Amino acid sequence: MKMLVCHDGSESAQSALEKSVAMFRSERPEIILVTVAEEPADASSYDEAAFEAVRSEKEADLREAADWVVKQGLDVDAVMAIGDPRKMLVEAVKKKKPDIVVIASRPPQGGVRFGNITVSVSDYLIHHITDCPVLVMH
Repeated sequence: MKMLVCHDGSESAQSALEKSVAMFRSERPEIILVTVAEEPADASSYDEAAFEAVRSEKEADLREAADWVVKQGLDVDAVMAIGDPRKMLVEAVKKKKPDIVVIASRPPQGGVRFGNITVSVSDYLIHHITDCPVLVMH
């Protein structure tokens, strides 16, 4: 069984990882951890040094989560992507072909705005991943 877990370094993402491993431990899943660093939308509002700091922090969080999975006795594939989290996660699903996708849902904090509508990453994945189930952990 291959389980793709979206992990942004947050407590809720780590909790979703831990809960999903506990639920599916008997299946001995291969865990595919995916994190995404967003590229700056506007070069004037976000300089390269700030982006590199964010990217480095995301990589460190990813390594820490991968180390936790290894300590659970499971195989892990850690993937770092750069770009729009929604699109990069859908792309990771297409490439890795997991049996299930796990993502944490957080209280509304903004999300991606389309006019007056705000779309969270988890909501986007639910509507754009059709090849496997998406488990949203609260």
